Amino acid sequence: MITKIKKWLKQFAFFQILNAKRIVAINRRRQKKILQPKENLIKKYEKYYNHKPDLTNPTRFSEFLLWQKLYFYKPEATLLTDKITAKEYVKKIIGTEITYPKTYATFDNAFEISLSNLPNKSVIKCNHNNGYIFYVEKKSDKDYFIKNLKDTSKKNYNFRTMQKLLNEMLKINFHYFHFEWNYKNIAPKILVEEYLEAPDLCDYKFLMNYDKLMVFYINSGRQFFERMDFFDADLKPLQISEAFPPSNNPPELPNNILKMIEIAKKISKDYPFLRVDLYTLNEKIYFGEATFFHFAGWLRFKYPENYDKWMGSKMKIKPEHMSNNINHK
Repeated sequence: MITKIKKWLKQFAFFQILNAKRIVAINRRRQKKILQPKENLIKKYEKYYNHKPDLTNPTRFSEFLLWQKLYFYKPEATLLTDKITAKEYVKKIIGTEITYPKTYATFDNAFEISLSNLPNKSVIKCNHNNGYIFYVEKKSDKDYFIKNLKDTSKKNYNFRTMQKLLNEMLKINFHYFHFEWNYKNIAPKILVEEYLEAPDLCDYKFLMNYDKLMVFYINSGRQFFERMDFFDADLKPLQISEAFPPSNNPPELPNNILKMIEIAKKISKDYPFLRVDLYTLNEKIYFGEATFFHFAGWLRFKYPENYDKWMGSKMKIKPEHMSNNINHK
């Protein structure tokens, strides 16, 4: 009953704005309250996974992710995480081998966004979190359609409501939710970006250990029935179900999948773990984003039961990184 009421309330703008303010309040309390992230994370890990983590000799995927949160640090990771600076960062590594969605404008305040200055179709989001991703289709300077691409209800948003929600998101330091240190020093901004138009734009997510591909999966059906289809480094389908189930039949891989893997290797080579997200559209490869902590370190696999250990068996930490043991609080 409570779930149905919440679902019903979500259709109202005032409830969404109120909920955004609640999230901001939680974030601010965490910034003031939690002074020992290491102890907090280990305690949360034990509760979530029902066992103590081995951070001296990690053997599970989840342990490697926790180790990276506590003992690995590279300042360039902030540039790669920031959705604005990431494009230039990757461009220095990859150059023109791939395409980058156009950045039309950036803002420090959502109320600075004018419908008259937007292209006919665009995506508007924050550069420092993954809360709201708005698709804006402008039919005229007064007629428009807005939806949140992360909301499967297909709700149409008011322009003013979108602005208010984005401004609330600017108040959040995403680091304090799960202690993903790469978010901590990002200067929050709003990004207006090119909309990549396709009936079902698939997201190709490559899970990398330095420049070694462990697995990758295709994220599809986000606006309908979301699916995650896993493949190994030899391009063979895997029987894995994580946050969303696999398709009944494995999707066909694109002709440029090997090129995508090579690009992911170049981007990830300096990091113990990195998930590189790419798209392919009209034979072009587009950079999506890079994620240092898959599901923020809280894996959501359903099967196989040994997924955590199986993934961990594919991972290694370079000796020079293990010996540093940098603990950044």
